[in-house]
Amino acid sequence: MHLRKAQDADVPALFRLINGYARRNLLLPRTEPSLRARLGDFLVAEANGEVVGCGALSPLGPGLGEVRSLAVRADHAGHGLGSRIVRALMDQAVEQGLLEVLSLTRHLSLFASLGFTVTRRERFLDKLAADCAACPMNSNCDETALLWEPQGAQVFEMKAAREQTSPREGAAAR
Repeated sequence: MHLRKAQDADVPALFRLINGYARRNLLLPRTEPSLRARLGDFLVAEANGEVVGCGALSPLGPGLGEVRSLAVRADHAGHGLGSRIVRALMDQAVEQGLLEVLSLTRHLSLFASLGFTVTRRERFLDKLAADCAACPMNSNCDETALLWEPQGAQVFEMKAAREQTSPREGAAAR
């Protein structure tokens, strides 16, 4: 089994996997056009040429991302695949220089084991207004907001700020 970036051919499998959980009110439903529009956010877990898991790291604002649409096919659940997907998304968050990564979840133990901590949902009113309004569980939401702050993110931000303010090496020689 390996993880890879999602491809256009994965959309039907992502649609079935995510919406299988959405029918049980465990994930927000996705349309094929919405998946295609955010395909670059997705990682898929593939086994024997089939998509058996997925997750997305979606931007929410400057320095903020969200782990969403985390799903593992039932016949592959319980073997750490969800954790593996989230870890890979966390690595992407560091590479992207994100300062915070949000997850709204019922699986506190999974995210807590990876270093996420409970936070107030009200910190993310724009996200709640956009996504949660369409959720059938909105008035009785039982999800917890968890946040992860990549330790390396501040280093990336400081480096980027330094590069923007300092003269480029060799620029005077050209």
